Amino acid sequence: MAGQYDDANAWMPWDASYELGISTIDEQHRHLVFLCNKFRAELMNHSSSESVGWQTALSEALRETVQYTKTHFSTEEKLMQASNYPNFEYHRHCHQEFVETITHILESFQAATLQTAFEFATYLKEWVLTHIAYEDRQFQGHIVEYCKQKGI
Repeated sequence: MAGQYDDANAWMPWDASYELGISTIDEQHRHLVFLCNKFRAELMNHSSSESVGWQTALSEALRETVQYTKTHFSTEEKLMQASNYPNFEYHRHCHQEFVETITHILESFQAATLQTAFEFATYLKEWVLTHIAYEDRQFQGHIVEYCKQKGI
């Protein structure tokens, strides 16, 4: 996966240590990191201008990130359910809380300042990386074993 996902100079560069060994999930995580970088790049492009419509332009990048996050969470949750992952409800609750937070931010984004937009970008980066590095590692072995048994 070269190209858009492998920019070592990105604000949030992809690192192989984020990989779980579950190809679908790893690809989706790479794309989430890409979307975080895209949102931050859009923010940087608009931070130096006095353009009136910067919230609208940024909200489109944010909307794309929110939609993809929901798709990704659905994929993870289907795998956890199919494999009878014992901590499914807790993990799903983490997903639901995050979706509620970012949906609320998206709904109020037209009133955002550049400072709050930058703060949100940092929050997004930290949440995604922490979730991949810690929360998703909790189901890694369980899902990898399930995929081996099912030949997926």
